[in-house]
Amino acid sequence: MSIPFLRNIHASQRLAALDALHTNVMVADAKLNITYLNPELTQFLREAEADVKRELPRFDVDKLIGSNIDIFHKNPSHQRHMLASLQQTHRATITVGTRSFDLVVTPLRDGNITTGFVVEWADAKERLLNVDYAGQIAAVHRSQAVIEFKIDGTIVSANDNFLKVMGYSLSEVVGKHHSIFVEPAMRESSEYRQFWEALRAGRFQASEYRRFGKNGRELWIQGSYNPILDANGKVMKVVKYATDVTARVNAVGELGAALSDLAGGKLGRRIEQPLPPEIDQLRIDFNQAVNGLEDAMQQVKSATATIGDGMNEINTAAADLSQRTEQQAASLEETVASLSEITKAVNDTASDANKANQATATALHDAENGGTVVSKAVAAMNEIEASSQQINQIIGVIDEIAFQTNLLALNAGVEAARAGEAGKGFAVVAQEVRALAQRSAEAAKEIKGLITTSSRQVESGVQLARASGKSLEEIVSRVQEVSALVSEIARSAKQQAGTLREVSTAADQMDKVTQQNAAMVEETTAAARNLSVETEGLANLMQRFEVTGGGHTPRRSAARPAGKAAVSLAAPAKATPAKAAAAQPRTAGNNALKAAHAEDSWEAF
Repeated sequence: MSIPFLRNIHASQRLAALDALHTNVMVADAKLNITYLNPELTQFLREAEADVKRELPRFDVDKLIGSNIDIFHKNPSHQRHMLASLQQTHRATITVGTRSFDLVVTPLRDGNITTGFVVEWADAKERLLNVDYAGQIAAVHRSQAVIEFKIDGTIVSANDNFLKVMGYSLSEVVGKHHSIFVEPAMRESSEYRQFWEALRAGRFQASEYRRFGKNGRELWIQGSYNPILDANGKVMKVVKYATDVTARVNAVGELGAALSDLAGGKLGRRIEQPLPPEIDQLRIDFNQAVNGLEDAMQQVKSATATIGDGMNEINTAAADLSQRTEQQAASLEETVASLSEITKAVNDTASDANKANQATATALHDAENGGTVVSKAVAAMNEIEASSQQINQIIGVIDEIAFQTNLLALNAGVEAARAGEAGKGFAVVAQEVRALAQRSAEAAKEIKGLITTSSRQVESGVQLARASGKSLEEIVSRVQEVSALVSEIARSAKQQAGTLREVSTAADQMDKVTQQNAAMVEETTAAARNLSVETEGLANLMQRFEVTGGGHTPRRSAARPAGKAAVSLAAPAKATPAKAAAAQPRTAGNNALKAAHAEDSWEAF
């Protein structure tokens, strides 16, 4: 603001002139005390009062006149020193609270003496924003390719970055249409027309674009087309901000091609040319990863071939083992059935032996009783023989009595004859007595004959009874021996029956275990077949991978004869220590894959 004209105007006129200004004006005396605020400044500071109070809580617009301008400065001494030597208008920007103000300070002088200061205030926000925007635009122009178009796509201007990227000079592009940067097919497409229609409608477009520079050189641009609106919100031009991403896009394409080969199983692809620094580590990592994958695939191919050969042998051995296990299970089942029959027969034998033992015991008891009876009979016979001898003696006495009686009767008859008539009666009695004696003698003779015969028969019976007793003793002895043998047979049969039951139980358990083993062998065989199928599938899958060395194609060996596998399985105890060691599991990284080639380990199985 120019103030000199006020010097020749009366004070009241000066104030009226300042009040009429639409500029924010403050007047301070030589001591920097505020003496005047025009209405514009008063209103301006009232609007900023709340923001200023955040830093100056005691700030009050109504109390500014009479106060010192030091209240607006953190370092008043610096401001006082500057104003004391001020000879001409000075411009400054101060920040109070959240507000920034542009100040224009003009000294009021009377000759060589400074009588006061006129300070013009203005809100610095818009100016600072414009400065910031200008700085941002300048920064964009320094770092990015910028080109401006009319809304119909005609080129208005382009910065050096854009011209350098595209290979054109400014005169070669100004006035030309944007379509010079696209291929002919795109230029005539509906997509291209819709692209510009969207921009004219105020919709920005941002993406990666394929463009063509001078002489048809292909480029890739990462950019945004930004419609610029006028004060009425109407699109007046289009500004494009872009960066050249050709190197990155080409690098991504190279990586994509390499990854495509990798996805197709081609492991010989390497990215030799360095990529842009920000992604070149990706190239290095890719090459290292493919190197490691190729090595792993070569080892997997080799291991797959070895596993395939081993699985063929396992399948053959498992099939032979399954067949022999089934045969063993059938034989053991027949054995169990036979043992069951034998056990039943032995149980029957034991039962019969037990019955025989009981019958033998009964026979022995009867024989012993018979021996006792025979002994008693022999004793009775002996007594009868003794009684017969006594009867013989008695018969002898009776015979003598009869003989004597006969003699007496004879004598009595002789005497009666001598007596004559007197002895006739006596002679009759004597005759009767002699007849009686005669009959007694005859009876005694007959009795003696009978007794003799009876004695002879008794003696024969005694001898027979003795013989029978002796025979019965021998029979008892033999029956005792038979009873002991039958008891031993019964005990042995019982033990055999118990043993056979245990054997039958064990055989039945063995049959169950064998059946379980047969089922397990079938499961193992099925698992081996499945594993063989999986291994073959893995081998086929590995065929997809092409390695630089060609790798090792898994070979399918012919199945081994069952006999050979049977020998290997039938005599595992004869394996040599080396083979036994080879059969142990190994976990030493890649060595496990190489060790899988050892045929001995499969032989030991």
